[in-house]
Order: sequence, then C-alpha cells, then structure tokens
Amino acid sequence: MHTASPSFDPTVARGHILVIGNEKGGSGKTTTSMHLIVSLLRLGFKVGSMDIDARQRSLSRYIENRKSTMASENTTLPLPAHVVINRSPFLTTAEAEADERERFTRALARLLANCDFVVIDSPGSDTYLSRLAHSYADTVITPVNDSFVDLDVLASVDGISMQIVKPSIYSEMLWEQKMQRAKRDGGKIDWVVMRNRLSNLDARNKRQITKVIEDLTRRLGFRLAPGFSERVIFRELFLLGLTVLDVVETNKAGTLSMSHLAARQEVRDLLKSLQIPVIDARIAQVRVGAKGDVLTDPRIAPIAKPAAAETSANASVSAVASPSGETASTSDSSPPSTETASASGSIVAA
Repeated sequence: MHTASPSFDPTVARGHILVIGNEKGGSGKTTTSMHLIVSLLRLGFKVGSMDIDARQRSLSRYIENRKSTMASENTTLPLPAHVVINRSPFLTTAEAEADERERFTRALARLLANCDFVVIDSPGSDTYLSRLAHSYADTVITPVNDSFVDLDVLASVDGISMQIVKPSIYSEMLWEQKMQRAKRDGGKIDWVVMRNRLSNLDARNKRQITKVIEDLTRRLGFRLAPGFSERVIFRELFLLGLTVLDVVETNKAGTLSMSHLAARQEVRDLLKSLQIPVIDARIAQVRVGAKGDVLTDPRIAPIAKPAAAETSANASVSAVASPSGETASTSDSSPPSTETASASGSIVAA
C-alpha cells in the first residue's frame, strides 16, 4: 500500500538545515559540503544530504566515488542519506516552480524525519531551487576564495577607494530569503562566510580584502568563519570520495603529512565557528581519538552515573558505521529510513 510522503512542517521540531551557497563556481562549495557531512557523521549524528545542482551533480559524484573506494578497498566509511532534486520538466515558470517546490519540500521532510542535520549543496548559479533551499536554511555557509574577483559575489567594491558601492545580487537574494523564512515560520537564517584558499603570505591584496570583508560583515550581517587553505590534498581526495578526516582508513592514503593534519584542524575550526549548540555539546563529549584527532575515531563519553554504578562508568558509546556505510551509535544502530532508494543506496527525488 502506498503511503504519501510527508510534507515539510515548519512547526515540528526538526534537524538543522545547512545550505552551502555561492552563485560563483569554483569557490569550494562541494568540498565544504562533503567535509561537513563526514565531520557530522563522525560525531555520531544522522546526516542527510541533498544535491540541488542536478546538472553538475558534484556532491552526488563525490558520494559515488566514496562508494567505489569502499568497494575497491573493502572498507566501510560513513555515508549520508543522499537525495538528488532534478530540475522540473515543465515548460511554464509557474508549473516548474510548483513542481520543484513540491518535490523539494517532500524530500526535505523525509530527510528531516530521520536526520539530525541536512546539508544542501547548491549550484553556482541563480535557480529557483537554490533560492528555495536558501529560504529553508537555518545556516547558510558561503565559501569565498580570497580574491576581489570572488568577493564580487558579496558586493561591488570601488577599486580606488576600496569602499563598498552596493550589495551583490546574491546578497540581495539572501536577504529576500531571510524575509521569506521569517514570514513562513518566524525563523532566522545565520549567514556565515568562510574565506577559502587563504595565502600564508601577508600580501597587500590580502590586507585590503580583510578590511573590505570586515566592513561587509557590518553592512550585510554575516559572520566570518575560517575556511580551507589552498591545499592539494583537498583536490586529490575528490576522485576517491574521501575527506581529510577518513583517508587513514584506506590503503590509498599513505602517511599523514603536516599539511594533512593542518587541513583537519581547518575542518574542526569551521565546525566550531558555526556556533551550533548541539555540535558544540557533542564535541565536548567526544574523547580524543586515534593520534589525538577528535574527529578521526570519536567515542562519546558516558553520562556520569551514581557512585553505585561506577563499575560500568568506563563504558562508552562508540560512533560506528553500519554495513551499509550509515553512521549510527551502538545504542541505536538502525540506519535512517530512506523510503525510496536507488540501486546505489541514494534517495533520488525524480
């Protein structure tokens, strides 16, 4: 018997929605998305992911590459419950938008019914699906490469005075979606901008960008977060579907370099900068794992017990990967329900 898929209900307590957005390509959206997904999985959360860039499908290919590595290396890695939202086939704008809205909200509701977090990777262009996803976000993360070419996605800047001329189309769009979110359920969107590919050199251009971005935080109302440096390791891992947090589990990783360890620190710093209480609380619970990395092999510290039960106080709940690759705690090993799954294990909203 067919059961209708649930619709998104903003009044119901739910997981946290993270949208990774920037209307310029090549800013590191998919790399950021995947590292956030794996970080949250390794902290023991149930995570859903959504790819609304059905043309490019970068996040979907990242996850497919990860599954291929799992098969070839005979290893198990944590995986999210993944959804792809395709563009509508309808020709008229009204029909297409109604169709995409319906499929997006239903897919989002399915994920939120089973996940603590949903990470949405958006396209590097302006689409209705992208605007819609932004309006449902609890946190929007905008990766920006450290150059004035990339900074143009936030605002127009006068090249002589270095003064802000006006907000960009993307910034104006995000402001509109904040209004949509407030109108829909009274919620707020926390906008976080992360500076990617920072140079270690104290160049004049870098100082100018820093000043302009600091001015923009006050004018546009976003927070700054540390991003990812220009590291070869981030680019190399895509083809294997791996992140800097889990390459040690396969034979293809080799030994950990200082650059690799520094990249892990950047991921941890990004997580902390999001200022999401449930993440901060979980990190505080997690004991240091292998080689001192809190996100390599996390183990949740046991809740303090009365003196009479101290004999079992050393027991801990480990974050483990199920045979399917879903992360679950040993106290609840059931993977998230996915309702309709493709042959590869991903949910596909056609």
